[in-house]
Amino acid sequence: MKRSITLHILILISANLLAQNTVFERLSVLFGNQLKVFPHEKIYLHIDKPYYISGEQIWFRAYMVDAAKHTPVYTSRYIYVELINPLDSVVNRVKIHQTDSVYSGHIDLAPDLPEGDYTLRAYTYFMQNLDECYWFTRNIRIGDPQARMIDTDTQFHFESEEKITAEFRFKHPTSLDAVIPAKIKASINGGKLINIKTQDNYASMSFNLSSHAEKRVMLMEIEDDKYMYRQFISIPFPDDDFDITFYPEGGNLLEGALTRVAFKALKSNGKSAEITGLIYDNHDNAITPIKSSYLGMGFFSIYPEKGKTYYAICTNEDGQSKRFGLPAAHIDQYALSVNQRNDNLFVSVLKPGAMTQQDTLYLLAHARGIVYHADMWARGKTTVAIPNNMFPSGVLHLLLLDASLRPLSERLVFINNNDDITNIDFRTDKDNYDSRSPVHAEIMLTNRHNEPLAGNFSVSVTDDRAVITDTCNSILTSLLLTSELKGYIERPASYFEKDASSSKKIDLLMLTQGWRRYDIASLVGGTLSYPLFPLEIGAEISGTVKSLLTGKPSINTDVTIFASNNNFIDKVKTDQYGKYRFLHCDFPDSTQFIIHAHSKSGFRQTQLDIDEEHYPPVTLSAMAQESIDKDIFTQYVSNAEQKYTNEHGLRTVHLEEVTVTARKIQRPEYQSVYYNEPDHSISEDYLDKVKPSTLNDIYSILKQVPGLRVVDGQIVIRGGNSFTLDNSPLLLIDDFPASMQDIVPQDIAKIDILKNASIFGMRGSNGAIIIYTKEAKDRPSKDQFNVKFITPLGYQKQMEFYAPKYDVQVNNDMPDLRTTIHWQPVVQVDNTGKASFSFYTADSKTTYTVVIEGLSNDGKMIRKQEKILVNVK
Repeated sequence: MKRSITLHILILISANLLAQNTVFERLSVLFGNQLKVFPHEKIYLHIDKPYYISGEQIWFRAYMVDAAKHTPVYTSRYIYVELINPLDSVVNRVKIHQTDSVYSGHIDLAPDLPEGDYTLRAYTYFMQNLDECYWFTRNIRIGDPQARMIDTDTQFHFESEEKITAEFRFKHPTSLDAVIPAKIKASINGGKLINIKTQDNYASMSFNLSSHAEKRVMLMEIEDDKYMYRQFISIPFPDDDFDITFYPEGGNLLEGALTRVAFKALKSNGKSAEITGLIYDNHDNAITPIKSSYLGMGFFSIYPEKGKTYYAICTNEDGQSKRFGLPAAHIDQYALSVNQRNDNLFVSVLKPGAMTQQDTLYLLAHARGIVYHADMWARGKTTVAIPNNMFPSGVLHLLLLDASLRPLSERLVFINNNDDITNIDFRTDKDNYDSRSPVHAEIMLTNRHNEPLAGNFSVSVTDDRAVITDTCNSILTSLLLTSELKGYIERPASYFEKDASSSKKIDLLMLTQGWRRYDIASLVGGTLSYPLFPLEIGAEISGTVKSLLTGKPSINTDVTIFASNNNFIDKVKTDQYGKYRFLHCDFPDSTQFIIHAHSKSGFRQTQLDIDEEHYPPVTLSAMAQESIDKDIFTQYVSNAEQKYTNEHGLRTVHLEEVTVTARKIQRPEYQSVYYNEPDHSISEDYLDKVKPSTLNDIYSILKQVPGLRVVDGQIVIRGGNSFTLDNSPLLLIDDFPASMQDIVPQDIAKIDILKNASIFGMRGSNGAIIIYTKEAKDRPSKDQFNVKFITPLGYQKQMEFYAPKYDVQVNNDMPDLRTTIHWQPVVQVDNTGKASFSFYTADSKTTYTVVIEGLSNDGKMIRKQEKILVNVK
């Protein structure tokens, strides 16, 4: 009998172990397959400083990593970086391609850019498969130096639910004397600019704006006798309204079970609100007090009783009180509860007090789409301990699954094992430096076992007198935190501070923030998600060709593309739908392409269209920076403007709009888009006098053109460079590359000869013959029916950050007012873990902040901030 019982127990244990192993393997395979068919990319931008003035450049290095392992990847050919204004309009976009395993570039800020808080956004074409929340975004402030001449004090008064009155007073920012502007205009949410009447240094305007409108931006233009300055001003909400959302741990409030409930209080503008309050039951009995402990977040514990509901009365810091209902308690659900102690996760499964666990349950833990734990939850077990070192640092997603692997409860936990951070030893050749002297810095990069690491990083050095280093964003906060959570994260760097409360702060964030990279319910059920947007491995230009007469697709039609300045020509045929695609159009920005459809039915009967370039809309509005001191920013703008003036001269003085009344200069017939005067030419009048028999032979015509030599079907331009009969000149028909077979002699109207055709690159090294047809006389020079001229967004050409080298600039007396002292997008770390960089100091008596960010080859994050003393005694 004992033997039978023992055997039965062994069979049960074996069955359970087999089930556990099968579930772990099944889920691991499912998650692994999901990563294979739909890998995710992450992007982080290291920029040289957190704020700028109009007319400067934003220098950046883009790090693209595999979202699961954080190792550098180069799967997408391009990264798009955009500057977005407070009205959610893209004011600048650059396209960066990978060069020597590096994505880096710059954004030019227009000199007339209005002052305000802008957004930098970075993404790949492939990342459009994800919500914009998972792209890289960060706020930067841009100042207008003209704004330093006038300080605008703006007050908003809410007359009704819709009507707002804005009052403005103008004064000098330092003397505080009244300033009387010559003109003031303002627009609301991108509407028409409206003139505002002034009375001395006072002005006001009234406008209508719904109290529920999410977009609340005023653009103000102020003019005086010499300058005009523009500024974006945020319009507040009509009151200090706030809202609170309650988040029961594990997603479910359970009847008869002590449950932890987190909450998050937000103002109407999306920023946190600090609150206090009381929880009441439906009989108005006070249950427990609550109070936010960090950035509007807090938690309390409650024991929901049968038949009762609960609500909260909360008061914000301005004394406004509101009532909020709590979620209803469940009688048939489970909830995960987690506590971190002594480097372990203590995971519990909570259930309603009256329910016993009869279901088969599984606990799943994955980080960034990789399964690290999947196990059956034993009936009757209350808590399991799992070592933190089983998981990588970052956001861990715990799920409770039923027997069919359907999610019942989930919980986010942040793991910080310090295993994703490198050790950096930073040393300079001196402790203190003189003005305009060289600085040499050396880096030693090791892992936590003091073993050398290889990789590369970017470095920025800024002057502390003008620039306060960003303390909210870093490669650490981006890759480990903000890229993993959905929604705005306020002060992300604060969760990585080395203090006793940091673990409590970040756990509150995990309890109140969402994670939805994958549809987990579908995935554990066996259904994979697939991307809609493919990986972008190169630039392409596409479109359609159709008949002008019938509107039907033009099938099997030759389409040629030509880029004159890049020695590029390609030809394809349209498919059964009239579509054409050129797949190898990887060229720098500002490259002009000519696309030409060669229809057998004639030029006039063919319509060539080009597919438009589409970019994703902006759905996330900029959130104003929290950490920029107004006085520091004013000092920065003043210094940066002086530097700008030294380098570029005074800014353009605003002039009144003028109307041009002169007649438009008409373009001569057959005038090329590439050159003004040819070296030789034969006119239409001359060709009309030639005997008709001569026109049957194109070579006979070319023999009559001055400057051409034709021998046995070979053509050479006389008087140019040293030509041979084997090197024929470039031939164009109506400004487009062609061959002799494309020429119908009777259609020729004019022939031009260029001895030097370097404008066409290498293809023009032997000169050019340009033939114009009679048909071209009746067509515009650009955007003909069958010919299109386009200049698509190309990749940005590399530009080096300028920094003076005083050892070769002895007689330079111009003040050195650099705010970014040094920017180097790539510093290579060798296999011994060593790297170095050098630069020259500027003039100020100050300290510099050095910020180093990057990645090792195995995905470990590089982050270091150091100080350098200059003339500090």
